[in-house]
Amino acid sequence: MVQSTPEVSSYRARQVRQTLRFGVPAVVFLLLMVLIGSAVVYTRQQEQEAHQKKLISNALWSADTLQFQLKRLSGSLDALASDPGQYQSPRLKLALEQLARSTPGLVAVFKGHGMGLAAKLDDSVPDSVLGPLRDQIAKDVATRELLRSDGVIGPYELDGLRYIASVNMTPGGHALLVGILDLDSFLQAEMPKWLLESTDLSITDLEGRVFGSVARPRIKGQNNLSHVSELDLGGLNLQLRAYSAADEPPLLLSHVFNSITGLLLLLLAVTFVLLWRDSRQRLVMEEKLREEKQFRQSMQDSMAVGLRVWDLDGVIRYVNPAFCNMVGFEPKELIAVPQPLPYWPSKNIEEYKTLVANVISGNAPPEGFETVYQHKSGRLIDVLIVEAPLRDGKGEHVGWMSSVIDITDRKRSEALVAEQREKLQAASRFALVGEVASNIAHELNQPLATMVSFAQAGLNLTERGATVEKFAQLFEKLRDQAQRAGRVVGSVQNLVRKRRPVRESVRVEDLIDSIRFMVTSIAVHHDVRLHFKIDDHEVQVHVDRIMVEQAIINLVKNAAEAFTAAQRIRNVWVLARHVEDSFEIAVRDDGPGLSLNNPERMFEALVSTKPDGLGLGLSLCRSVAEAHGGRLKVEAVATGGTCFIMSLPMAIRESMEGETIGAQ
Repeated sequence: MVQSTPEVSSYRARQVRQTLRFGVPAVVFLLLMVLIGSAVVYTRQQEQEAHQKKLISNALWSADTLQFQLKRLSGSLDALASDPGQYQSPRLKLALEQLARSTPGLVAVFKGHGMGLAAKLDDSVPDSVLGPLRDQIAKDVATRELLRSDGVIGPYELDGLRYIASVNMTPGGHALLVGILDLDSFLQAEMPKWLLESTDLSITDLEGRVFGSVARPRIKGQNNLSHVSELDLGGLNLQLRAYSAADEPPLLLSHVFNSITGLLLLLLAVTFVLLWRDSRQRLVMEEKLREEKQFRQSMQDSMAVGLRVWDLDGVIRYVNPAFCNMVGFEPKELIAVPQPLPYWPSKNIEEYKTLVANVISGNAPPEGFETVYQHKSGRLIDVLIVEAPLRDGKGEHVGWMSSVIDITDRKRSEALVAEQREKLQAASRFALVGEVASNIAHELNQPLATMVSFAQAGLNLTERGATVEKFAQLFEKLRDQAQRAGRVVGSVQNLVRKRRPVRESVRVEDLIDSIRFMVTSIAVHHDVRLHFKIDDHEVQVHVDRIMVEQAIINLVKNAAEAFTAAQRIRNVWVLARHVEDSFEIAVRDDGPGLSLNNPERMFEALVSTKPDGLGLGLSLCRSVAEAHGGRLKVEAVATGGTCFIMSLPMAIRESMEGETIGAQ
């Protein structure tokens, strides 16, 4: 059995796509042809049904109209027969002539049992026809008289004249009127013009003989429709036949349908040619894209920088092998996993959720930020993360791309460098102290030795009984040597005591930046994460820059040294903010908090909570704040830790200028 290789599978997949690419358009065109043909047939049927419904409606309306008009005629004749004043007077003829004007097709009216002519109402009917008409209907009229029954009799045909007769008599049979109605004229007059333009009508008996019609010549081959309605004319049962006299408009002529079919076939052929060319180009492009995809995947897999993709909901959608190796988790353990993520330290989960929320909202610093991840094995990793917006091919923002760099080794190296620097600085300080001590000893030895000699001389003079003048000279010399020793000690005091502030205008951001490296080294040495936040980067303060910098460094160092060995996550924040008429620089930690019952005691000299502390750092920091007209205070943090706040007045410039002028 031959196994399928990736190349064979790829070839088969391309063959299937090729077949689908050509087969689907062919099927679509075939279905389109069937659909057009079905639409033509269906539309023809719909139009025929609509035309048939219209024809039936016209036929029913025509039958109702004819029956109504005939009933109206019978009612008028009944009224004339029942009115003796009309029936017996010469006015009957005038009334009949008026009735004929409203009833087209009324030929004549006969009166009485002898069927005398009451009025001839149609001049087109010759007088010679009226007699045979009367004789033809006389038998049926006599039957109606015998039965005392009104109604319509007929139909009759004589010399090309087709008519019916309406027999109307009084209930007692004393008066009788018989109206002769020409069906052709009656039908032509009662039907409206709009109806006759599209419909042919004819009145027939039950055997199909025509007794009245309104019709146009029919076209041979025309698809004529018909409908038969029963016509009840006062007891006489006839039929009203309606035909479609209008030409049915064709939806699509055969040559139009053939033209559309030809165009579709031509379009199908052109489509196949274009698809063939497109397929050739597509195969080449697919091969290039496959090679490009493999190349890009190889690049991502070989990168030493960890890559991670967030979507807009804060869910990981992609990680590269470098990131997986960095945190020790497989991609399936990271992708589409809800928060908290497995590489977050369990102690600060809420902090990391806030961090991710800032990234998703676009508030991550563009220069990147540092944080700590936890390896699957449990060890902590220092990382530097740079977030950049991720956009799709349309340029729409779809997420964030994270570049994650492991800086654990760099942090360790920086800590070692800071430690060596601290040792060098300590050695320098010891050397300086030794040099100062040597100078002090050298300077003080001579006046002290001289003072000892003068004291011995004074004792000798006492034994000899010297005069007061001799003692005065000796005491003056002792005073001079003591003053000399005092000047030596004063120079040392001037060296170590607080010097007068030399203020200058400096941007708060520059002030923080100047100490950033030094305090970062301290933080690395004590495994502390530093956070800086400046509310207003452009604000300026008027301070002695060196003194304030040293005070801030001392506060950060105290905060870094305040953590216990059991604390794994250590944070120190340096915050600079503008509060009313002053500017505050706060140093906050999440350490164990205050250990003294009276926090103000820690600012006193020689008071320290550290075993090896001298208790001078916070005292000097408060002195710096007070030298600038401000103050230094300490507060306990509700969530744990301590916050030192140095408040510097914003309006210090004016007092400084006055102080300078006064000093001059």
